[in-house]
Amino acid sequence: MKEKVKVTYDSISPITMQECVIEEANEKDNTTSYLCMQSGYSSHEHLIDGSEFQKKFEKSLTELMISCKLTDDNKRAWYPTFMQTPFAMLYIDGTDKKTYEWKVASVVPLKGEERKQYPVIGKENEYHTSKLDVDNAKSFDKYNFGDALDELYSIVKGEYINED
Repeated sequence: MKEKVKVTYDSISPITMQECVIEEANEKDNTTSYLCMQSGYSSHEHLIDGSEFQKKFEKSLTELMISCKLTDDNKRAWYPTFMQTPFAMLYIDGTDKKTYEWKVASVVPLKGEERKQYPVIGKENEYHTSKLDVDNAKSFDKYNFGDALDELYSIVKGEYINED
């Protein structure tokens, strides 16, 4: 049986109207980030719709993530979250904002001759040692972020247990 972690939420989500947002303070720049644990959308205190900060931020996003943007009553932009660890990645995939789904893919090692199919750009005779296994990614309905997050945590937890 899965053990449930007791989480205390910090605020109400402008997406779900439920108390399900975790706020994370960044001590380096004294800013706050937000993650809605029900919808999977995230934001930042400087992600004000139309701001230079937002324009710069969107350069790192996929077209699908940008098309899924939601703006709250305070003009703060929210986007589907993206989580990457050394062992797995959680992301959205699909053709449009109506039909996207959450995906969780594991990082798998590359060995022997297979590595030569994945050269390190700009470095002659260097090859990657792992890749994201998107072909075998697990899919979750867009309204099922919690299960996708559980899957990501399960992979990460399993990898840490295997390291011991």
